[in-house]
Order: sequence, then C-alpha cells, then structure tokens
Amino acid sequence: MKMVIVTVLMLLALVNVGYCQDQGKDESLDAALKEFQQAVEKNPNYAEAYYNLGIVYSEKGMAGDAIAAYKKTLEIEPNFAKAHNNLGVIYYEAGRLDEAVETLKKAIAISPQYVESHYNLGIVYHGKKQYSDAVAAFKKAVELNPNFEKGYYNLGVTYASTDAIDESLAAFKKTVEINPEYSDAYYNMGVAYAKKDQLDEAIKSLQKALELNPNDDKAHFALGVIYQAKRKAKVSK
Repeated sequence: MKMVIVTVLMLLALVNVGYCQDQGKDESLDAALKEFQQAVEKNPNYAEAYYNLGIVYSEKGMAGDAIAAYKKTLEIEPNFAKAHNNLGVIYYEAGRLDEAVETLKKAIAISPQYVESHYNLGIVYHGKKQYSDAVAAFKKAVELNPNFEKGYYNLGVTYASTDAIDESLAAFKKTVEINPEYSDAYYNMGVAYAKKDQLDEAIKSLQKALELNPNDDKAHFALGVIYQAKRKAKVSK
C-alpha cells in the first residue's frame, strides 16, 4: 500500500491584532500601517508600535520590513517574548531555520510557559528533520496546554516521520478527542491503522475523514487502496 501521513504544519504567530490572510490590500490594514508608522516617528522608542508594525508588514507579505520592525522592537525591549516568537516564524518561512531555532529559544527562555513558541520550535525542528527535538517541543506544548489539538496533531505527524506508528496513532486519537471535527487527523489515523494492517479500523477512520470533508481526494484514494488490499487478501485465501 502506497500511503503517507499527510503533513499539515501550521505556525502560530501570537499577535495583538488579528488580521485575515487575504487582507494584504485591505484599506484598514494600510491605515493601521500608516498609524503605527506615525507612532514610531513621534516616539522612536515605542516598542509595542514597532511590534505591531512587524505584524502588519508580515500580513502584507513584506518579510524584510517585518524582520526589521521586530528587530527594532527587540533593540528597545530585548525581553519582548512575542517579538522573538514572531521573528522566529518569519525566519522559518524564509528558510532561515537555524536563526528561527535560536530566536524561538530566546522567546522560551524569557517566557518558559509560552505554548506557541514551543509549538513553533517543534515545527522548525521538523523542518530540519530533527525529529526527536521536534517531539520534545510538541510534547512540551501539549503539557502546557492539554487541549492544544494542533500540538497533538503535529506530534502525531512527527512520530509518523520516524515510523513510530503506535505513538503517532495515540497522538491522532488525542487530537480527535479534543476536536472531533479534525478531518486530517482521522485521515492520518486511517493511514496509521493501515500500516498496522488493521484494515477495518483504517476504513472507519477514513470514512469519518470523508464524512467531515467529502472532497478529500487523499482519503478517497487511501480507501481505494485498502479495499484493493482486502480483496487481494480474500482472493489469496
């Protein structure tokens, strides 16, 4: 059977103001940018204003300007954990993984209970294929927040990357226990069961994934592969 665990890793950048992903051309976003620029022009030591400038620049896809804004924030206020976290996210997205690790570790050193930074660090380690470090980071995130569904989900993805199927299955089960609507978790549970040759359980999980997301082509494909395998097993007997 040719099936793989799907990897859906989502960075969490903790922000003061929430913006939608499609707001790069939103007039309100441009207005916010202008006001934050005015704030730092009038008060060059206004760390919070530089921090929010970084958020807006990031939302507008202006990574270089966002990095500069966060660095200015940290120049004024070195212990601004959220700025370290968001800077680490941008470094990761730019492929600067070593810098991302270093920056996220600074956020954690300043604020050891910072769930999002532990989680983001796990994603960066996963990107570096340092899976044991990624597991440790995700475990810490869910230890700090036992209801953190994405933490458990990505813990499952990381375990699967090392073929620790039982551990990955346990993490995906925890994910759907917290969020019964998490279709990708059910898909990955199905794949994990298939790898354990528990085909009936695999079918149940994949059918649940399709119940939640009928357009999930990978789940349809996986079910087809499993039904094929069951038929071949029956014929061979």
